[in-house]
Amino acid sequence: MLPEVGPLETKTLKTKSTTGEVSFLRGALGNKKFFSGFIILLAFTTIGIIGPFIAPYNPYNTSFPSWLPPTSAHLMGTDYIGHDVFTWFVIGTGTSLFVGAAVSLITTFLGTAAGLVSGYYSGMVDNILMRTVDVLLIMPTFPLLVILAVYLPPTNTTTIIILGVLSWPFMSRVIRSQVLTLKERPFISAAKLSGYSGKKILFSEIFPHLLPLIVINAVYIVVGAIVAQAGLAFFGLGNLASVNWGTSLYWAQSSDAIIYNAWWWIIPPGLSIAIIGIAANLFGSGLNEYVGQRSGEVR
Repeated sequence: MLPEVGPLETKTLKTKSTTGEVSFLRGALGNKKFFSGFIILLAFTTIGIIGPFIAPYNPYNTSFPSWLPPTSAHLMGTDYIGHDVFTWFVIGTGTSLFVGAAVSLITTFLGTAAGLVSGYYSGMVDNILMRTVDVLLIMPTFPLLVILAVYLPPTNTTTIIILGVLSWPFMSRVIRSQVLTLKERPFISAAKLSGYSGKKILFSEIFPHLLPLIVINAVYIVVGAIVAQAGLAFFGLGNLASVNWGTSLYWAQSSDAIIYNAWWWIIPPGLSIAIIGIAANLFGSGLNEYVGQRSGEVR
């Protein structure tokens, strides 16, 4: 499981049309916390997308002098063998965000599907799924993560699969608890009386209410995956040839960047991980506040 940065138990709100969704987003952007988090996350996403196009050099070019401090030619200086640190940073941003987003997609899909089915159908299905979740939750996650990373091929794909498979149980618990509450609401009883099938109730009545919760958790999982990947890289695991924030920190510490006072190599990736974590918390907290306010308005 990823570091438990705290999926929120949020109040729920259903938006029924494209116009309603646009209105919802505009209203959420009026929340200062959500707006701040959204802008920071959007900025990092933009850097990640355009990084390969704005990088001034090939990330594997080592023809520059070592340990150069920031200059106009090298905005973030160079590392111990002459890589341009700015190039590594902007390209690494895209790699780290891609890994985080891919892990989030796997985790969100598995966690949401398991939580929906388990919470709505209960009985044997619920017992089987939740006992599986219990087993996965009691496992020492990071040691297991390290062991798997040691014995499996050191690629970004391997990292994504490992993190995705180990991260869904906690989210499924959160989704299940919300479904258990929602299925007792009067509108679900009305849907059953109207002859709606279980599948239709799940996807047309319950799922829309869970969207804010799912979005918040998905953003947290992106950050958690970035931190987990950086943690694996820091211990020399995973794909060390990949250009990302984690490998930047690994090569900086293994090359004694602190001794050489190469702050320009250490601070950008480390500070970026911290900032994106803060942004995720602002995003989640602000969205949770706005959903709570809207829920109160429509009662």
